[in-house]
Amino acid sequence: MIDTQHYAAIRKCKNQKMSMRQTAEHLCISRNTVRRYWEGAHTPDERIAYPESVQSEMRLEIMAALERYFEENREFSSGKQTVNAKTAWEELRKTYTVGESTIRRYVRELKGKKPQAFIPLSFEPGEVMQVDWCEVKVCLQGHLWKVPVFCAVLPYSYTIFAMVLPDMRTPSFVWGHVKALEAFGGVPQRIFYDNLKTAVFSGSGANAVKQERFIMLEAHYAFEAVFMNAAAGNEKGSVENLCGLIRQVAFTPIPKGEDLETIQEQVTVRCLNYNRIHKIKDRKYSIAEMSEQERPCLAPLPVKPYEAHTVKEAVVGSDLTFRCEGTRYSLPLEYVGKTISIRVYPYRIDAWFKGSMICSHKRAFIKGDDQYLPEHYLSLLEQRPRSVSNATPLKYGVMPLELKRFRESCMEKDKYAQLAQILLLGRTVEAPLLLKAVDYANKTGVPTLQKVQTYLSLTNMAAQAAINDTVIVKRQALSDYDTLLHREGEPYESE
Repeated sequence: MIDTQHYAAIRKCKNQKMSMRQTAEHLCISRNTVRRYWEGAHTPDERIAYPESVQSEMRLEIMAALERYFEENREFSSGKQTVNAKTAWEELRKTYTVGESTIRRYVRELKGKKPQAFIPLSFEPGEVMQVDWCEVKVCLQGHLWKVPVFCAVLPYSYTIFAMVLPDMRTPSFVWGHVKALEAFGGVPQRIFYDNLKTAVFSGSGANAVKQERFIMLEAHYAFEAVFMNAAAGNEKGSVENLCGLIRQVAFTPIPKGEDLETIQEQVTVRCLNYNRIHKIKDRKYSIAEMSEQERPCLAPLPVKPYEAHTVKEAVVGSDLTFRCEGTRYSLPLEYVGKTISIRVYPYRIDAWFKGSMICSHKRAFIKGDDQYLPEHYLSLLEQRPRSVSNATPLKYGVMPLELKRFRESCMEKDKYAQLAQILLLGRTVEAPLLLKAVDYANKTGVPTLQKVQTYLSLTNMAAQAAINDTVIVKRQALSDYDTLLHREGEPYESE
């Protein structure tokens, strides 16, 4: 094969009455090449069209085996576990001597012969909501973590919702529904699902057997659950890749926070901004405008949201904590040795005893991130002052930001003893005033207990001075000044 310049030179040599031999010698190419392009019957960019060879018996047999393989595994493959050319080759090489590249070529041919067709779908306002799970990365306490995200969309308006949750279990699944329906402002007639294990006990599509807890959720919000057939994402329509859209809109760049609730606040803002300003290509109206049209068509929410929690029992240990999912949560001293009931919500854990809630903790996402509340240990610290300097609840306990900063900034050797004394002040000083005093001490750069006490003392003195102020201001009646304006000979005006 020659390039365009050589082809042009051959054609010019012919026009100049040169022979083929002279042309070949002049251009340093073979006479056969000159002969091929001499008359202009061929051009260098042509490709030889080889006649299709007759398919061998072995090739036809392998193609038939491939078709059987994909048909038999169609029902059992979905998402990232879908069968493909590689898995087909690994299976067929047990029977046939064939290379992976050959199988890949055969698979492409099969797909070309039988392309999947689908019918475009459209939905009425308030008719459908679609739900799915995905996993994303977030920066939690300075480290990257993979977390599950509950994704929902109203296909009529394309309004999206996303919620970061600690797991994909039933309470999180239910809570995602509750918050999504609240965000959308009502309940659609139907909700479409892939065959999620949190909703489906067994089967798929029309044969799906629902989980008992999911049946109650469906009844409470009065919607109809519709489950897709396995590997039939085209049945959902709407956003072709809801999870991909959510990752781009709500998790790029990666949100950062100290807990899942803080991260969720950022995700909510990003979704709201998308719903407020975005317009889908080829649609006449924006998402915000279509959402306004759709909201009145949604059914009203029930008066009370469905409870999304699991109930467990735990025994409070001698270290004043109970365990849940590998994490310790503290309780007051009087509950040591008692069996309590705990309600596990997606973002919090409530402890109950004899029908009364005794404490509520933020649920730890990271296993082993123990939640000690220092106020639970104050009585013990008073009884055992020598343990103060090594007390875990003081070193790593959960406390307001002002106290955390004091703990980090105080340079005194007995800083944990000072911290304990500040916490004890909370018994007689209101929390807002105490935290304000601690904040004042922090702003000095070298906070101490004495500075906190000084601020409280000055505040108390100022308050007492205001109360005991004995100065009496006598107010003069303004009518007395009227006499100064009286002119001689004029009668006084009555008041």
